[in-house]
Amino acid sequence: MRKTETRRNADEKNYYNKGERHAPMFVIVLQKIMGINPLQSTSKINRFTLRGCSLMVKLRPSKPVTWVRFPSPALCVYFFNLGRSPFNKIAFKKVIANPLFQLVLVMIFASTCHARLSFDTVRFFLTISACLRELLVFILPFLLFSFVAVALSAIPKEGMFFVLGLMVVVLISNFLNVLISGVIGYSILSGAEARPMPEATQIFLPYFQPNLPRIAETMHSLFAGIAVGLINSLRPNKYVSLSINFLHDCVMKFVKNFFVPMLPIFVGGYLLKLFSEGRMTGFLEQNIGTCAMMFGFLWCYLALWLLVAASFKLGRAVEIFKNMFSAVITAFSTMSSSAALPFSLKAAEKNTNDKVLSDAVMPLTVNFHMVGDTIVVPIMAMIVMLAFNHPLPSVPSFLMFGICFVLNKFAGGGVPSGTIMVTVPVLIEYLNFDDSMIAFIISFYEMMDPFATSGNVMANNLFVILFQKIRNFIKNRFSNSNGAKHG
Repeated sequence: MRKTETRRNADEKNYYNKGERHAPMFVIVLQKIMGINPLQSTSKINRFTLRGCSLMVKLRPSKPVTWVRFPSPALCVYFFNLGRSPFNKIAFKKVIANPLFQLVLVMIFASTCHARLSFDTVRFFLTISACLRELLVFILPFLLFSFVAVALSAIPKEGMFFVLGLMVVVLISNFLNVLISGVIGYSILSGAEARPMPEATQIFLPYFQPNLPRIAETMHSLFAGIAVGLINSLRPNKYVSLSINFLHDCVMKFVKNFFVPMLPIFVGGYLLKLFSEGRMTGFLEQNIGTCAMMFGFLWCYLALWLLVAASFKLGRAVEIFKNMFSAVITAFSTMSSSAALPFSLKAAEKNTNDKVLSDAVMPLTVNFHMVGDTIVVPIMAMIVMLAFNHPLPSVPSFLMFGICFVLNKFAGGGVPSGTIMVTVPVLIEYLNFDDSMIAFIISFYEMMDPFATSGNVMANNLFVILFQKIRNFIKNRFSNSNGAKHG
């Protein structure tokens, strides 16, 4: 009996570890006060919680955990019973470390406790936020330069033409998406007159704000990284490689070990300022319809991509969507395109019947070709501008914002909350964002990140199919022209 119990616990632990690497977890903590015991009421829980999930393969209740395994590796549901078990500790640590969870807590604290904090306390937190903002703006040129230089240096000579061609296609796609987003944003928001936040009843300023020097402008950092990366790829130099990799590692340590853990405090200081000044009243009520239209357009746009990829055949479209559903759900639950990459690779192979093509295109585009972000972020920026009584950007300003925003995509891969972080200097430089607007759009983006990331992954899966169609069309035209010449 003891051997059986030990083996069962070991199997569950191994399965849990496997799920942690390859599938997202929908962690549901079942408290005893809710009157639900997962060890005795599994059928009730299945009917209530797992409605819509089909073909349950295993249901193994045990002492520390009850888990359900579905055919799709992306649909792994763990039911945790409260108690002293390593499963609970791991689950709670993951939840607490989630940036979205932390920002929700900060927003709840700022909205409910700002009236109880003294004027000096709010100024203290605002000062910390102002210092963190200066550090972020100071470090971003190094981040942009090092990430672009390292990425381009890693391109082998024999694959240079293919990779650069793919990057050009991704750049064009991202920029066109930004332009489409701008047109939709202007059409939705151009007549918005009642959206601005109310004027501040009391002005809060930080005690001091360090003015760190700007090492380089955004465009200069990007072009310097592109130049160094391409030259080092064509004529490799070990000292250059060591230097840019050392800079890259230093920047990543700063971002991951210092700034990302401080992100809730960075946002919290500015949110306390906005709530204390009375400028947050009614923002969600005024803009919830705009957010719904924004995401409605995103999914309609992706549905059009799906129909084009399926050659407007409904049955083929359903088949493609089924193949990539696991990747989309993984991206939604983890807010990471990289976490969904194993499922995206399998889906791309099934949808194209070309493993070589899917393995070549999908990993290169997973962190750069972000249709969801290029649709959502520009509209979000316009919403925030109107909320802070700023006019919508002019066409030249928006075009410059779009160019820099698209180029910055090559520096955001692998950075936690990288999309919005590398967009900060672009928002400041071309859309005149101030500190409060930066903090607001960061928290706004984190709340919308699951939807944007799932849109990114869905678009990347469809992009591989469209890329194959374009490649086959060019090859057929080329072969037909050669055949005509020989004939």
